Amino acid sequence: MSRYSQRWSALGAAGLIALMGTGCGGGGGGGSEGASSTPATPTPSKPSPMAAVGGKVIDGYVSGATVWLDVNGNHVKDADEPSTVSQAAGAYQLELSEAQRACLPYATLYVDVPVGATDEDSGPVKEAYQMAIAPRLQPISVDQVLHISPLTSAIWDQVRTRLSASTPNLSSCEQLRADQQLREKLVNEIRTVMGELVSRHNLSEARIHDDFIKSKDEQSYKLAQDIVKGLKAGYAYKRQLHTQYPDATFIRAEVYRGRGTRQFDDQAGVWYRNASVWLPSGYLNEWVVLDESLSKIQRVLNLRRQDNQPWGSATLKTTRTAYNFQNDGSDYLCKLNEAVEQSKDGVRYELVVHYEDPKREADPQACFNAAHAASPGPVGLREYYTDYQVGRVSYLSNLRFYAEQPEHALLKDWERLQGKSAQLDFASVVQRMAASGYRFEDEVKLPVYSWLKRSTDDSQLRITIEKSNTGPWTRSSVQADGTSRKDCSTDQGKTWGACAS
Repeated sequence: MSRYSQRWSALGAAGLIALMGTGCGGGGGGGSEGASSTPATPTPSKPSPMAAVGGKVIDGYVSGATVWLDVNGNHVKDADEPSTVSQAAGAYQLELSEAQRACLPYATLYVDVPVGATDEDSGPVKEAYQMAIAPRLQPISVDQVLHISPLTSAIWDQVRTRLSASTPNLSSCEQLRADQQLREKLVNEIRTVMGELVSRHNLSEARIHDDFIKSKDEQSYKLAQDIVKGLKAGYAYKRQLHTQYPDATFIRAEVYRGRGTRQFDDQAGVWYRNASVWLPSGYLNEWVVLDESLSKIQRVLNLRRQDNQPWGSATLKTTRTAYNFQNDGSDYLCKLNEAVEQSKDGVRYELVVHYEDPKREADPQACFNAAHAASPGPVGLREYYTDYQVGRVSYLSNLRFYAEQPEHALLKDWERLQGKSAQLDFASVVQRMAASGYRFEDEVKLPVYSWLKRSTDDSQLRITIEKSNTGPWTRSSVQADGTSRKDCSTDQGKTWGACAS
């Protein structure tokens, strides 16, 4: 489903390559040896050759929209950046200098659709919004068309969101061209997101990039209409959040119509808003059901707030959550967990402590009041998380302990952690995690309630393998056409076949 926000980050935005001026013609004059010479007239410098890229702006066909290339990666259309205005049937032709053309495969192409532009289906645009197409990261031929639509925008927004936290400085043409690892990471994210979109909406990659109006693709057209409606609402809400949280490091607001893939949070035809604000010391998240006008909240599904602070040489993360995915008028569950996190020798270690709060609230905001923070309830679950990377393969391990497991008792002092960094020795916990058999190929060496391990191989097309103490191993493989294939193994990954339904 579509997921986007007011502005797209510059994960693939191009940097400007300096274009050296051509030398002027010099001259020795012609004539016989010994004749007096006449200074030659300098040859005028030729203007830099221009190339062009074209395509269509599609919601319905949109004319009067500004198409531009963010060559300096600042997410704003600057006066010296190439731009053009879409014409009838949404057609645009963007002229580029030689240097800009060289950066095009590594750049994000944006479309600003202002109030007053014309959608050939619905008439004058009444709410401004923005669309984009992800960097292609491969040569773009002179006759290749780049259509920009809500479908291409959905892909770029998902990629940008996933990479923004781990690769915040992925912003320039020069950087992408020089760093193969960054290019591979971006390519793999695009393939993964494309596979998810293909799977979710039963659309091929070719249909996503096609002119679905010209091809009379009714399914893609209807999906695009929903995406644009959500895009406009998300654009407006994100502006509100920027005003409310001026110190935010990143804001995302997505409004989307459910497609029926899950019972509680993706019901067919239901409109949802999922918004997150990353702050210097944590993040906020809300997930709500909206009315058909997208202007009123009908029901809150989930509210979450995480506050981070130094804790000795580690970091303490306190997360409070209020949630209720049942549409039955019942009260909200209030959840609190604390986590201590530290990295050592290329491995991130995290201990998470979950508290059982028996009190429910009719108002989800009440879950964040001082009373719940002061009396969070007894400890229920404790978890170990570790993750590390080897080459282009990343690994994650999760071990869970309840009161029945000895590890839970050994960690009995690890609760209500605020202000206890001097009393508790996290280094000793890290030692236990390091000896727990957390690596993907190792046997788990601790008695646990449950364990899960995951490997994500991005060396070529992404392959994700999960194994746990219950059920078969699963393998999800991104295919060359962007689709995803799932296989299962009952013999510890030696052979793979279709998963049981």
